[in-house]
Amino acid sequence: MRRIIKFISSAFFLLVITLPTIAQMSDDAVIEYIKNGMASGKSQNEMIKELAARGVTRAQAERLKERLEKEQSGRTEASRTIGVQERERRSNDGLAEVEAGSLDYVSTELANPENLSTQAAARLVFGRNIFTNRNLTFAPSMNLPTPENYKLGPGDEVIIEIWGTNQATHRQTISPEGSINIQDIGLINLNGMTVKEADAYMRRRLGQIYSVYGENAASEVKLSLGNIRTIQVNMMGEVAVPGTYYLSSFSNIYHALYRAGGVSNLGSLREIHLMRKGKKIVTLDIYEFILKGKSFEDITLEEGDIVIVPTYNTLVDISGSVKRPMFYELKEGETIGQLIDYAGGFSSDAYKSNLRLIRQNGREYKVFTINEPEFSSFVLNDGDALTVGTMLDRFENRIEIKGAVYSPGIYELGNKI
Repeated sequence: MRRIIKFISSAFFLLVITLPTIAQMSDDAVIEYIKNGMASGKSQNEMIKELAARGVTRAQAERLKERLEKEQSGRTEASRTIGVQERERRSNDGLAEVEAGSLDYVSTELANPENLSTQAAARLVFGRNIFTNRNLTFAPSMNLPTPENYKLGPGDEVIIEIWGTNQATHRQTISPEGSINIQDIGLINLNGMTVKEADAYMRRRLGQIYSVYGENAASEVKLSLGNIRTIQVNMMGEVAVPGTYYLSSFSNIYHALYRAGGVSNLGSLREIHLMRKGKKIVTLDIYEFILKGKSFEDITLEEGDIVIVPTYNTLVDISGSVKRPMFYELKEGETIGQLIDYAGGFSSDAYKSNLRLIRQNGREYKVFTINEPEFSSFVLNDGDALTVGTMLDRFENRIEIKGAVYSPGIYELGNKI
């Protein structure tokens, strides 16, 4: 355990210079993240970049450094029995295999942040940083009209306004049992109704004491939503910080993913599941949102929903002369042609007739040359690496004549240049 504390203390001393100014993780969550990261073999660069992206502050880094140094000092000074020493020895033996490497290397890389950013960019997976962007929180707007398909539940405040011959306003919060209490009518259960359904239902019930229902109605009634309730949603699987989150009942799955720190390095961006009462409600594909603008904002979360992020299925690398060279996650059956589309297409200097593919076959690597007619049918596997070459550095319609000739020079289509 002392190795972990020493690593955390040293790493945070370096992070003081580089981290942003808005904290989003608790001290204990930061320490636990680094412990798990070391145990899973993550590099210092990877852990430092992810912590920075999640908003660990300079003040937090300094506080943690001081706290860990005190803990380390206390451990050194405290007397321990032989049994305690033996238990620590066994624990540390298990951590010996996950040494993160030389701290001198970390110091050098952090002293030159451009090196760190270059290495991180080389391993960047398309779309994975969308939930670490502080300018894109997916937070629901509270200033929009109440959607008619919004389902009412305990904790929601309803406002019932009556105007015309009769004048009255009722403002009540739905009880844990799902009802409100209207004088001279009694309990009215609204739990599970949409705003549109509740408006029609209230019109019928209020017709018992007001002239608001039927052909001869002399008054109008309108039900709207006041303060909204908070719901509990569970974020499971490969998210940065799994757990239970309390969100606005207007929240959608994107905002829930943002609150959980986004998708982890092992998580899928293409098949995120929303489960409700044991049934799959929707499967979210982040690429469809990024590249096509397809949104699931009309599917709001409900109390007890579970968002599950499974591990990715296929991750491939494309480099060379494409507009966006990086790693991409593919669905089963997707081809080279679709990968090139995700990468933004070929760059202007690309050699488009064929490309090189390196594939792992379980024992060794194998190289393929894929010709253009095969792009739309060649299915990619996890771990595939593609390279798009550049055009030949020569002219097809230009020659240069040198030596003992009457008129040396460069010629194009028979005309001297």
